[in-house]
Amino acid sequence: MTLHKKQYKHMLIPLLLTFLSVTACGPGSIDSKEKAVEQLGSIIDSDIQYSQRENTYRANIQLSQTNLLSILPSIDEYPMTLDARDSSSVEAVEIFTSSEKAGSGRDGFYLEMADQFNQQRIKVGNGKTAQIGIRKIASGLGAQFILSQRYVPDAFSPSNELWGDMLSAQGINVRKVAAVTAPNTAGVIVRKSKKDLITSNNKLDIQKLLNAVTSGSFSMGYTNPYQSSTGLNFLLTILNEFAEGDEGQFLAPDVASAFEAFQAGVPFVAQNTLQMRDAAINSGVLDALVMEHQSWVNVKGMGDYEFVPFGVRHDSPLYATPNADSSEIEVLELFAQFIEKNQRLTREYGFGQQADYQSGYVLESGTTIFSAQKIWKDKKSGGRPIAAMFVADVSGSMDGTRLKNLKRALIESSDLISSTNSIGLVSYNSKVNVDLYIRPFSVQQKSLFIGAVERLSALGGTATNDAVMVALHQLTEFAKSHPDHKLVIFVLSDGETNKGMTYDSVVDVMQWTGIPIHTIAYELSSEHLKSMASLAEGAYIESSAESASYRIGNLLNSEM
Repeated sequence: MTLHKKQYKHMLIPLLLTFLSVTACGPGSIDSKEKAVEQLGSIIDSDIQYSQRENTYRANIQLSQTNLLSILPSIDEYPMTLDARDSSSVEAVEIFTSSEKAGSGRDGFYLEMADQFNQQRIKVGNGKTAQIGIRKIASGLGAQFILSQRYVPDAFSPSNELWGDMLSAQGINVRKVAAVTAPNTAGVIVRKSKKDLITSNNKLDIQKLLNAVTSGSFSMGYTNPYQSSTGLNFLLTILNEFAEGDEGQFLAPDVASAFEAFQAGVPFVAQNTLQMRDAAINSGVLDALVMEHQSWVNVKGMGDYEFVPFGVRHDSPLYATPNADSSEIEVLELFAQFIEKNQRLTREYGFGQQADYQSGYVLESGTTIFSAQKIWKDKKSGGRPIAAMFVADVSGSMDGTRLKNLKRALIESSDLISSTNSIGLVSYNSKVNVDLYIRPFSVQQKSLFIGAVERLSALGGTATNDAVMVALHQLTEFAKSHPDHKLVIFVLSDGETNKGMTYDSVVDVMQWTGIPIHTIAYELSSEHLKSMASLAEGAYIESSAESASYRIGNLLNSEM
């Protein structure tokens, strides 16, 4: 068929207009939340086919309540970094050691010390050779294992003494073998241009910091105080200031109200320091964040920031647990003496560089720590209820054990969601379905949520971006009639996207809506999910099937 010039012109003009329209609202053209929401609506109307078959089945609700201690993962998820085993000739001692001492490179101080100590082949009183084994585990998680009695090592070296105080307050008689093994401090990493807003005479001025954050003129982030030593230290520092140093007033209503007002000015609480640091470097949102000095001197890309110490010192005390017998305590004492003789090496790993700093407060009782965590759990949203959409991957690769464990994880961790928040559920494979619209998490909604989860089945491909766009649309629509709610998405996926819209075609919409997208990579490492989480200060977490309950539960405990 031959086209005349006039016919060709009539066909070309509509095609050109369509191209210009697509280009005008394509990637890179969105520069406001309003434009993002508008474009989101257009995508939902024209580019994504999804069903809205809402679940109506109400499941039974368990009367017993889940807590983090009851859903801890297997200790095998945290293998020994340096192994040592008992035998007829070896007295082996296992130490839970925090991440900054049991990692690689300049985070490997305890590994270096233990390896050198083991090479000495020192004999103890029973004639056996002393050997140290190291298990790398975050301080808060290590304390949770010991509290639950799920797994108790011979020794525990958290970043600071707060975790030892917590264990003692719960009747677990840990014995302090050494008060200091790797001298360190916690600090606020502050943008140099904003330093004067939170300091006086080059020292952290807590009252100025509180005023700046509460007024909205200063963007501050910190880490989960259930997991992070620095986050817990910061929480206690803030509460101590509100209570004017009176530990007995930490639970007072005016202290809780003041903390809630402060928390309203905090953009987000990260799961760990790495996530916090990346948020500061990549997004440029944060004026300040918390970090240990040892991590600070080893970090790159933060030349515009300065370190200001706060709170109790982080000197990595060494405790013997009740599991350690007299011979094992002897090994620990010898190891502590060996470290003390080699303190000159601490500086090579970034420790021991602020010897003059004195702790900013002293707790009389470890029970105060539990009280502080409870205040944080209750008030962390700054008085705003939360509306969340769960986005669950039910593609073919999830069939079997993976889907079974995902269902268990969602059901168990749902106990950690406050009834004041609102919850919805989207599931997806090659297509997307809205299984549950967003409603307050009442007993009825919880029953429907569990019922929807129980009826999930796996089949087909993986259209993650489509599902996230549907979840974003559900939340932005909900927000029109609930503007007071804080919006958030939780994505759980075991595979890379192979269906539906490409990430590049929707990334601007995801970013400019400003809704945090927390992603859990289920038995995989995913740059796609990691990038998605980084768009608006979300958390990216990698999880095995067995540890999914704890990973999701820990995230919900800090977010919901």
